[in-house]
Amino acid sequence: MSVTRTVRAAAALAAVTALALTGCSRGSASDPASGKAASGKKTATLIMSTLNNPFFVSVGNGAKSQAAKSGVKLSVQNANNSDSTALNLATTAVSKQVGALIIDPVSSTSATASVKQANGAGIPVMAFDRKPEGGKLSSFIGYDAIQAGRNAADALAKSLGEKGTIVEIQGLLGTNVAQDRSKGFEEEIAKYPHIKTVAKQAADFDRAKALDVMTNILQAHPDIDGVYAANDEMAMGALAALKSRHLAGKVKLVGNDGIADALAAIQAGTMYATNAESPYALGQKVVSLTGQVLDGKKVSAAETLQGKLVTKSTVREYAQYLVSIGDSADVPASLRK
Repeated sequence: MSVTRTVRAAAALAAVTALALTGCSRGSASDPASGKAASGKKTATLIMSTLNNPFFVSVGNGAKSQAAKSGVKLSVQNANNSDSTALNLATTAVSKQVGALIIDPVSSTSATASVKQANGAGIPVMAFDRKPEGGKLSSFIGYDAIQAGRNAADALAKSLGEKGTIVEIQGLLGTNVAQDRSKGFEEEIAKYPHIKTVAKQAADFDRAKALDVMTNILQAHPDIDGVYAANDEMAMGALAALKSRHLAGKVKLVGNDGIADALAAIQAGTMYATNAESPYALGQKVVSLTGQVLDGKKVSAAETLQGKLVTKSTVREYAQYLVSIGDSADVPASLRK
């Protein structure tokens, strides 16, 4: 995008935000960060960054399940990975005076506008997975992304006998999750002096992009020993590229999230491990806390969840855990027996 177009886009975004703040303010609304619902309505709008990624589909399923238990009337909206769409959806929710706004930011920077809209209207805001850079939140819920990267680094090093050449495929670098997963991975892998990273490239948490990235990397580095992908969607893209060269299972692959395709690949031996972070459980937690906020209860400013490293020896145990929380949909058929 040219500089001129970038400036125009930024100006337009600012104008929409200013209009929303002016038109939707409730004047004497309660402090949006206080943990109290401004309107007393048990309604919430959940704006997902995307519903084209199995991780976020599962988050939505967990959120809907918990909403029924918490008595929250929940509307789930899809921003389709568009900053402007996310802002428009937030503007609509605020104009309808929803009880609470729940957001999964497309990017940490752009989400600030949506948070501030709700702040101006006295609507409590919950955010999860990716943290907005500005505005006041009632609570932020997310997995420990730095620890996730560390866990992946240790797992990959173990799979390689602590020596070899590796590739890092990064996520969407405009998000704190991608930055922190990369930070944790790089800091931890540096503790293994006989492991060398020969390529590092972002694929934006996207399977198709990761396939292209991995294909190009393999052309330049056909003899790599291991791959770390910052999420399982990218790991699946990388796995497709490895399969095309008959390298699946030979090149050790570690991901993050624990989606069904990754669990199946781990069971099949074509993927070594994933740092599983149940999206269904995340959705449950977010809406559970939202329900408390809507009931006027105080909640903690931040909730940090921990993932579970899953390898072939523990994949069936993790599948049983998913079933126990009501998430049988994220268990591959091969692990339901």
